[in-house]
Amino acid sequence: MADKKKKQNKYDIKRTPIVAVMGHVDHGKTSLLDAIRGTDVTSGEIGGITQNTRAHQIDYQGQKISFIDTPGHEAFSSMRSRGAKVTDIVLLVVAADDGVQPQTKESIAFAKESNVPIIVAINKIDIPGKNLNKLKQELSSAGLEIEEYGGSVIVNEVSAIKKAGINELLESILATAELQEIQKVDAPQGMQGTAFILESVLDKALGPVSLVLVKSGEIKQGSYVIHEQGYSKIRTLMNENGEQLATAEQGDPINIIGIDNVLPTGSYINIVADEKTAKQLSKEIQLGERDLLEAEKESEEPVEENDLAFLADLLADAKTEDEIKFLNVVLKTDSQGTLEAATHELVNLNDEEVQIKVIDSGVGPITERDVQTAKAARAVVLGFQVDVPKKVSDLAQKDRVLVRSYDIIYEMVDEIADAMNSMADPILEKVEVARARVKQVFVLSNKSIVAGCEVVKGTVVKGYRIFIDREGTEMADAKITQLRQNKNEVKEVKKGQDCGILFEPSYADLAAGDEIVCYKIEKI
Repeated sequence: MADKKKKQNKYDIKRTPIVAVMGHVDHGKTSLLDAIRGTDVTSGEIGGITQNTRAHQIDYQGQKISFIDTPGHEAFSSMRSRGAKVTDIVLLVVAADDGVQPQTKESIAFAKESNVPIIVAINKIDIPGKNLNKLKQELSSAGLEIEEYGGSVIVNEVSAIKKAGINELLESILATAELQEIQKVDAPQGMQGTAFILESVLDKALGPVSLVLVKSGEIKQGSYVIHEQGYSKIRTLMNENGEQLATAEQGDPINIIGIDNVLPTGSYINIVADEKTAKQLSKEIQLGERDLLEAEKESEEPVEENDLAFLADLLADAKTEDEIKFLNVVLKTDSQGTLEAATHELVNLNDEEVQIKVIDSGVGPITERDVQTAKAARAVVLGFQVDVPKKVSDLAQKDRVLVRSYDIIYEMVDEIADAMNSMADPILEKVEVARARVKQVFVLSNKSIVAGCEVVKGTVVKGYRIFIDREGTEMADAKITQLRQNKNEVKEVKKGQDCGILFEPSYADLAAGDEIVCYKIEKI
């Protein structure tokens, strides 16, 4: 019997490469990962859009590769930015039939800011009518120096649906990883490892779950996590398939279960072997004697959401309550990442007349406390990918608090934008409804002025507001007090008929050839 030999990796790669999959919404990032993994994630996405950062790992020819699947919708900019910061390679997916789009350019910018090499996957090459030369020119114009034009950026043509070009793409990833000379990083002294939090959620059954990437050393089940709020014992390490693991190595994406809090996304955690060490280091961190991460501390710019929130606060301080209207919001989402994205999108709707105030926010289902907070502040409760328990819904109905829950972020944004538009002061516009041409002007004994007219448009009605139109110039403003036909007072005069029009206040300069324009005020 022949010996069974494990596949040997032909590439000299020291640790698992991390690949962030980026690109514009609906360009097929998740479908491409489906093809790579041989699974189907897309069917489980609401609206077909990846709402949260996902991480996956495959074994290709004896070499592990970790993938971070980031959302393509514009609202999830901060998630894509985090993906670029912790990755070794950016895999930029561009649809052959749609070309370079806003989030394509943004992903390129993130990769360049993080000094990360880019591999382009032109997806949907099975679609007829594509123009690949034009697309490559667009990529070049967007700042990518592709190999075909003498640069270093590899371009692979693939079809996620047909599963074409997948092996060639994986070979390109491993070849790029080898050129990058990716090395393992030792954990800081006295620690087992460090990890970067990609996403945190509050799971109904498991409690707080943190999806992390191991950045140095390793993580073992039963070890202790040191985080900003303190420390926690790792109860379970779980991979993407729900399988429990004893150890996670550098470059591995892993779910940590057992942490007491929903940790902030984009932050680091340290891993130590025992509670005594965890307690001591946690105390030093709380006292400011030690940084949470010593081996690989990053100085990150504040994310745009915080800048926008600060700007909104400044605007609110600069105006009185009478000058600006506010829509108070209690916001709950399923994860820290989506909380950031939803807050950003809502605050981005602010203008000089109407602004959103997120008075309370958090991760997890909508609760009775949220309804009570909203009632006290005359706020609405917005949920994104979270449940509204029946008892909470009943309380909201009883207390007349509006609770809305959404599964797709742009549906939430559109509905709130409509609500804000309805709160803004309406713009009023004069709308012409009738017009009469002055043929002769009469002055009565009591000095009243009567305009002898022919109605040339619509029906002139007693009580209408009017102005005088003299060769395109608007003059005077008055109200029709009398309409006369053949010495009889009437209520209205139709187009083509003659009449006498009296209005107050009168206009002494009225002359033949002027036109009396009847109008109404409408909101636009």
